[in-house]
Amino acid sequence: MIRALIFLNSITHTSIPFELSVRIAEITEGEIVIASFYDDDFDDQSPVEDIADLPVDVRTFGATSRFDQKAWSAFHNELNQGYDLIHTHHNFSGSVARLLATKEDHPIVNTEHRNHRSNSPLQNIVNAPTLPLADRIVSNSQITQDSFRWYERLLLKDSQLDVIHNGVDIERIDNVITETPNLNEESSLRICTVGRMVPVKNQSTLLRAFDSVVEEHQQAELLFVGDGPLRSELETLAVDLGINDNVQFTGEVPRHRVYEIFAQSDVFAMPSIAEGFCVAVVEAMAAGLPVVVSDIPIFHEVVDDVGIFAQANDPSQFTTAISKLLSKPVERDRLGKLGSRRVREQFSLEETAKQYIEVYEQCVADL
Repeated sequence: MIRALIFLNSITHTSIPFELSVRIAEITEGEIVIASFYDDDFDDQSPVEDIADLPVDVRTFGATSRFDQKAWSAFHNELNQGYDLIHTHHNFSGSVARLLATKEDHPIVNTEHRNHRSNSPLQNIVNAPTLPLADRIVSNSQITQDSFRWYERLLLKDSQLDVIHNGVDIERIDNVITETPNLNEESSLRICTVGRMVPVKNQSTLLRAFDSVVEEHQQAELLFVGDGPLRSELETLAVDLGINDNVQFTGEVPRHRVYEIFAQSDVFAMPSIAEGFCVAVVEAMAAGLPVVVSDIPIFHEVVDDVGIFAQANDPSQFTTAISKLLSKPVERDRLGKLGSRRVREQFSLEETAKQYIEVYEQCVADL
């Protein structure tokens, strides 16, 4: 049985690495321990419901900065607690963790979650020297792996590289969808999007597209789920366009609330300029929503032919695609069912966890 230490920056209810770690723990005979760099003791303030009942042990180091020597000393001490393997996830902290784990002769698995072309040069430079220290480098999509910079590829062997797509908890989504009542507003139509409000998500294009959608569908509603540094700018743009009465900004909400919003929406839209994978799109598809996404490589890998594509920098294309779906409920239903089927066949959290367990076993066997 493998005893693995999975190193995260922090634990939140939207953390894909945390959710994956829990599922690995649920289906493996080994022991999974999660080390959280920035979190302190949770007591009764856990960011995740019922964390004490989960099948993982959690270590918290309470770092106050990425250079917190006390926290790094605690992590180094944790490495000596008889682990068979270390799994890192994040850029800077993952780089330091790989350096420390190498000194203790632990096999290392690292996951790359971001498209490296959307990283800053500094982020790539920090990450690159320690990538070769990992026995296996797992990318969450082929696009993420293909985005490695030339100097990163020079340092790596093909045998180190794997692609394991992110997975979503289909059963949890289904349970929420089933229990969520329908909106009693037959005349209204709802478009939703989920994501951090940062430049790469390109939400301003969606607002400009929606401005034209409202001309045809006056009762249409657009929900932005999430928060971030661009929120006030987007709220101002909605006012300037005169559509603020039709636009809602929910801020950060619990995961189950996201699924409730999916259940009460008609279309999901994502105008991102770049993505490593985009779990939100896959969760929306699992919930049976038809999706309109930007015409970028990752969405062709993930969504394939069960969604509608629009140029990220062209609001009019998003307007056309969204308006088409709002006007044609039969087409909405058809694409929603196709998307849901694709997720169940390709992107279940269970299958993702099984693939990681196989990687763990291979790395330990090869030591």
